[in-house]
Amino acid sequence: MPEQVIQNVLLKPEAENNGIVILQFGATGMTESAARAFSNIMAQNIANTNRFTVIPLSEVEEETANQAPSLLPCFDIGCGIQMGKLMEAEWILTGHISLTSAGTFSLNVKLVLIFDNSLAFEDAIRFTDETMDRQFYQLANRIAANAPVIGNILEANNKIVVVDLGEKDGIQVGDQLVIYRNIIVRSDNDEFLSEGTRRKNIGILKVTRVGKNVSEGVYFQTIETPEARQNVTTFLDKRKQITLIDNIRKELDTHLRNVFEIKKTVELSPVKLEDMAKQQWAEKIKVLDGQKTFWRTFLIGSAAISAYFLNEFKSGDDYQLIAALGTLGYSSYKFFSIRSELNDLIEEGKYKGYLEIQIRPDFGQIGLNYQFRF
Repeated sequence: MPEQVIQNVLLKPEAENNGIVILQFGATGMTESAARAFSNIMAQNIANTNRFTVIPLSEVEEETANQAPSLLPCFDIGCGIQMGKLMEAEWILTGHISLTSAGTFSLNVKLVLIFDNSLAFEDAIRFTDETMDRQFYQLANRIAANAPVIGNILEANNKIVVVDLGEKDGIQVGDQLVIYRNIIVRSDNDEFLSEGTRRKNIGILKVTRVGKNVSEGVYFQTIETPEARQNVTTFLDKRKQITLIDNIRKELDTHLRNVFEIKKTVELSPVKLEDMAKQQWAEKIKVLDGQKTFWRTFLIGSAAISAYFLNEFKSGDDYQLIAALGTLGYSSYKFFSIRSELNDLIEEGKYKGYLEIQIRPDFGQIGLNYQFRF
């Protein structure tokens, strides 16, 4: 039961997979100690958003000095990612602060997700001593809102999903999250074999209940049933959340998956019609295909008879001609109606993945051939 699941996971310690390392800012026009003071202020504001677990810089530098002293001193993303991996952090924030000739400060920051080295957020501010507190507070909140929220599925069944994201992470009722799982992708060529991790989107989750540490929601538009230990992600910024969900819905709608380059061979196994929906679809195809063949034959026959009566028309053949033309009109209507309905079903089969896709080199380069079997 959902309530029992929630009560159980509420007792679990909070996950530490949102740890962030905030490096000492690089500096222009000021001392390193002054730049370190600004980075500490940024760290305090980031911690106050409750979106990240800030790992103290002194602790990071001490661990780095023990394991990889060549990385110190570090002010940029390259070495920062390595230090973040040593600390098993999820995020790294770097920045560069400058003192301008006008006496104002300029700060540029970059937030990177260590998992795939992707740039999640980048921003710049200008401030003075009087506006520093407000500017740093606003920047920290923009970072929290624009960084993707990433969590794990704790429990799932055929209707609902429980995830380890809740009020502490900024999740609200009505938020939509992308359900995905990480897959290992291997790239094989003549020289070496390499592998990497890629994200496969599974479906969309809409949050219906929110607790402090966990949330519950219903999922839809899934290409496979969600399972425990899979992942979810979203943005707290509503505009970015809407854009993310819209893009994922288009991907799931059109079956545009993350396609990876395959250099040697492509092997695609036929899709078997195993479930009831596929069987019902196949039966409809069979019936309509038979009706189409029947009415096509009927149409050709009635057209031939109508042409005969038109060419050999004699007085007294009025009723025969009218009957022939009426039969031609009705058979034409039935044939084209059934053909249209059959085409709609075939398009539905393509959309739902019921049809077998084959590579056809004889089409020139590469073509797609849709077939169905009964």
